Parts: sequence; C-alpha cells; structure tokens
Amino acid sequence: MPSAPVLFGRRLAAALLTLATVSAVTGTLPAAAVAPAVGTPAAARSVASFPKGATLIGGGRTGFLAKAGTTAAPYFWTAFDGTVTPLPGARYLAAAGTDTVVEDRGAGTYVLRDMGSDAELVVVPTPGMLLGVVDATLVMRDAQGIHLVGKEGDKVVRRSVTGLPSGRAYVRGTAAGVLTVSTSTDSAEFLSLVDVATAKAVRTVQARNHVLGFESVAGSKTHLAWYDYTPADDGGSFHLMDVRTGKVQILSGYGGGQRVALSDEWLAGGDTGLVLRSLADGRTVALLDRVRDVRPGADGAFLVDGTLDRVEGVYRVTVGADGEPVAELVASSGRLPDLAVTTQEVPSVVDFDGAESWAVFAWDFNLPASPTLTLTHRATGRQRILTSGHHSPPPTYRFTWAGFGGWKETADYSGEYTWKMTAKEVGNVGPDVERTGTLTLRRPAVARDHDENGFADLLVRDADGRLSAYETKQLREVDTAEPTPTVLHTGWNTYSLVASPSDRTIVGRDRDGVLWMHKGEKQKLLPRTKVGGGWQVYNKITGGSDLDADGRGDLLATDTSGVLWFYASTGDTARPFKPRVRIGGGWQTYNLLIAPGNIAGATGGDLLARDKDGVLWLYLGKGDGTFTARRKIGGGWQQFTHLAPFGDARRDGGDDGRTDLYAIGPGGSRAYPTTGSVDRPYGKPTSLHHRSDDTFKTVF
Repeated sequence: MPSAPVLFGRRLAAALLTLATVSAVTGTLPAAAVAPAVGTPAAARSVASFPKGATLIGGGRTGFLAKAGTTAAPYFWTAFDGTVTPLPGARYLAAAGTDTVVEDRGAGTYVLRDMGSDAELVVVPTPGMLLGVVDATLVMRDAQGIHLVGKEGDKVVRRSVTGLPSGRAYVRGTAAGVLTVSTSTDSAEFLSLVDVATAKAVRTVQARNHVLGFESVAGSKTHLAWYDYTPADDGGSFHLMDVRTGKVQILSGYGGGQRVALSDEWLAGGDTGLVLRSLADGRTVALLDRVRDVRPGADGAFLVDGTLDRVEGVYRVTVGADGEPVAELVASSGRLPDLAVTTQEVPSVVDFDGAESWAVFAWDFNLPASPTLTLTHRATGRQRILTSGHHSPPPTYRFTWAGFGGWKETADYSGEYTWKMTAKEVGNVGPDVERTGTLTLRRPAVARDHDENGFADLLVRDADGRLSAYETKQLREVDTAEPTPTVLHTGWNTYSLVASPSDRTIVGRDRDGVLWMHKGEKQKLLPRTKVGGGWQVYNKITGGSDLDADGRGDLLATDTSGVLWFYASTGDTARPFKPRVRIGGGWQTYNLLIAPGNIAGATGGDLLARDKDGVLWLYLGKGDGTFTARRKIGGGWQQFTHLAPFGDARRDGGDDGRTDLYAIGPGGSRAYPTTGSVDRPYGKPTSLHHRSDDTFKTVF
C-alpha cells in the first residue's frame, strides 16, 4: 500500500468571491494593489487585503490559509493572484508546503480540499483529535497515541507512529513529509522528528530542563531545530541537528521565544526581523524588519507574517536561481503608523521611606517598542538608567526605580531630577519617541547619611586629601570591584584631626590649632566656619554619640595630659558647642576613641576606647555627659588602624536602632554587628574587601 496517500480537494465555485465580498465577511476594506516588498514584478497580479490581527496558518504553491477574528466563518484562503476565498466552518488546518486544507466538521468527520485545483472534496471519517495535517495525511491523537490517517480510494488507512518515547505526546509542528512531536513524563521531555512516509521517529533528543522543555521548534526532512534551557535555568541555547548525520550545531542569535521554520536548505526566523541562514554555508540574509510568524511554504519557500519598509502583511520568501532569497508581498495589512505614546504614568514626587520602597513609571505605545528611562540628578549630574519589564495588563512597559539602589551600587540622592524616556520601535525601523519631565525624590533623614541617599555612610580621607562618603551598604557587598563614593570635599590634608559630631556636620583641626566646622548639604560641604583656636592641646577627638540626651551628637577630646573633655552640641552654627566639661583623667592609656552612638541600650550615647595593649573597652553613657565604669570587650584590636560607626546591617529588613562597627587595618577590614548585649556588644564579624592604604587613610 502507499505509505502516504495523495488526496485532492475541490474548490467550490460558489465560494469564489471578489475582494469586496470578502470585506463584508472579514470586516476589512479592500486594499489597493501594493508592490512587492522586494524583487519580482507585481503588475500582473493584485495584492489582497490581510486583516489586522489575522493569524497566518500555513500555505503552499498557490496561496495560504489564515484566520481573522472570531466571526462565524473566520477562515479564508488567499491566492497569490490576489483572490480571497472565505471558508465555511469553525476550524481549519493547513498542510505545510501544499494547497491542502482540512476542515474539522466535528463528530470525527474531516474534509480535505485542494485549494489550488477543482478536484473533488475528500471526506475522512476517523476517531480521535486532529492535531495537524502533512501533505494529505491527518495527524490524529487518541488514548493509544498518535496516528497518521489517510484514504486510499474509499478505504481509510490508519497507521500508528512508532519510535516515540513513552509519555504524553503533543504535535509541535508540521512540514513537508515530517512532523515534530514532544513527549513528556513527570521527569523528562523529548522531541522527535517523525517521517510521515514510514510513520517512524527518525531522531529524538531529550530536553536538558524537563520543566521548561522545548521552544522554537522546527523540522524538515533534513534538519531538526529547537531551543532548550540548562538544568539550572540560567540560560539556554539554540540547536540545529543534521538529521542524516546526527551532528548538532549550537547557533547564536536565536532566542527561546522566536518563530522559526526550516526548508531543506534554509533556516528562517528572528526575534524582531526575519533572517535566513543557509544550512550549507552558514551565511545569513536579512529580509524583513519585523516578523510575527513564519511558516514553511512550497518548494523551499517560506510564508511570513511581517513588516518591511513599514508595510505589514504576508510575504512569500523564495530563493531565486542565483541562490539569493527575496521577499514578495502577497497580502497587505496596510502601512504602519510611526511609533507614538498612548499611555504615560509618571510621578512628580517620589518618597523613598525605606530600603524596600520603589516608584513605577509606565508607558504604552501603538507599536511594539524598546524604551529606556534615564533619571538625572540635577545637583550632581549623576544618572540612573532603567530598562523596562514587560507587563500585562497594560500599561505594558513599566520601569521600577528602587529606593534600595542595588546591593553593589550607591543608592540615589534626594533632590530634583530630570527624566527622559526614549523609545525605539522594535526592529529600529522608524523614528524614536522621546518624552521628558522633572520630579523630586524625597528621603527621610538617616543617621550618618552625609550624601542624602537614605543610607548611613563611612567617611574616608585619602592621601590626596579628598573627603568621601562611602555608603556602608555598598561596602558590605562589594568583593573586588571598587565602590563609587560621593566626594564631599577636597583639601582635607590641611587638618591633623577630623571628626563628625552630628549628622552632616564634620569638624577638622588645622596645624595651627584652629577648629573648623563644615556643614553638609546636597552631596557637598558648605564653606567652613571657624569654631575657635586653642585646639592644639588635644591629641584625639571623636564625635557622634548623643551624650546629654538632647537629640544632637556631641564631641569628645583628650588632651596631652590624658584628660577627657566633653563638648555638647548646641545646634547653632555660629556657636556650635557649649563650654567644655571635664569628664576625667587617665585617658592617656588609650590610643583610639570612637563614639558609635547608643549600642548597648543604656540611657545615652556610648564610647569605645582601645588601650595600648590592643584591648577594646566600652563606656556606657548615662545621658548626662558621663559614663559608667568601663567594660572589657576583648583584645587583639591593635591589628586595626581605624574603628568607625558602620550603619546598620539590618536596616534593610527593619532598623534595630543600633550602629555596627567598622574596623580596618593593613590586614583587611571587617564589619562587627551589634548584639544589644552589654556584656557582648558585638557579634561574629564579616570580612570585607578593603585595607587601610592610600585610599582608606583616615576613616571615621
């Protein structure tokens, strides 16, 4: 018996309608003749209308099958001479590369027609579900598997497909003489190429990731193509197999969501535009600006629903005698308009009140687009460039601006911003669209936030005298790459002692013993103001703890005789400190002081002191400018050059109100988390990237 019976249908003369009649059925207007996009003459034929939103199903030598809308008779056949024939019935499939279509009449009855001739209709009664049609062979599925059904004279011939792995089988596509089938179980998925002539699977491959399976599947008599993902779902690759040898190539430029089709000599597909790749020598030819669908046609041709030079429609891609592919418009949906904005949602004020805050910007367009949003901080010129995620329901293109800023990058500053949205049409075939505006970013005040970005900073003076604010969150996360600090000021080598007694306030003592104060505002330090002279008597100063419980950080200093003095802040720039108050003597035993704030839950701000043997001691503040008796934290701290307050590692999950400790020396740096315990105020440290060197010369 013949292995693949050849059947013909009869084109009904009564169904041959003019374009005007087709317009009434499909709801579209007749189109004027449109010249082919590329190549051969069109003067001898008309170009039919292709309704907006219609779906290309398949076609062959004389035309193609498509579906428009959800009308009672949505299917129609468009001949390459411009004739459009509506088809009665609720469901049709096309045999790739031929003029055969099959109508599913329900109740197990199927009717095959050859749309390229007036041959008789062929009725095939058979049980099961219709999955496809190859040449004149129906592809059916029932509880026993996949079967190929044809007709020899009046006899229905039914053949079971063999060689498939066990499991649930699904037809992925058809082409001349072949079909592709996915077979899945709970733990594996397979893709098989089936030769219809023999009803056997000739090649089978297994998906690397059985959950995600296969995408962008295509088959022909000579090749099998597919995209699948790695087991860890960290990317995928596109595979092209030579069916005869089993050799597989990995091709770049093809993604998992692309439409692809195969002939014996070419691979056709594309993420945006249509590109043909020669299976013989690997050369590529770009033909269309955009592609929505691509199907195999007759004699190595392809049928493509796409766009060229802003004309939408169905194009027939053929290969000439010179071996060069050309595209010809065979049905037009009209000319695309230029890209335009249809929806815009942009905030004028953004409030980031914590690490998990975010703002959303959204646009929609009349065409598929690729937009980018650039936010520029007016005071500094610093930019944040965002790309959109694709969302449904609309607005489709949404940008999320995160208050957190990312673990390894500095969060954005408070203040005024300009924004610019630039959108490119998919395929880059038209002019860009641009929208601009302004907004204000507001953040709440955060302790030790010197650059006003919502996160505590570490102050660093380098060998060149630059004073910079390093975001503590960023320093915790950066491993090898250098973080990008905010440079607050230059020329700080003139000061021999520096400290930060309160938020956005920094003091420095010059070589003449004069103390100067710098107030911070909008990522910069304002011109300094003179506090007073006589500070040469001190060999250490530190600040940051609120010692008298008035809500302002204060200043502490030890003189050369070992006496510790307390300078209470006033909040008045003209007179920033009250007269000094003597705390007590004997502090010459310490070579480093740090005022980290309230770290152990007592009444006031606390003080850390390291003695000459490397032992670190804790003095709990009473809230009246004095301290309790010292408590020993532990030894070994002589390995560090500097100790400094270090924000709060738990701020991003809820601020516990205590500041961690940063320690840095020639051997590296560490972050010590606070515990809230008086007896053990710091927990197990985390090693960080930086060492004390020319960059981290002074840290406070």
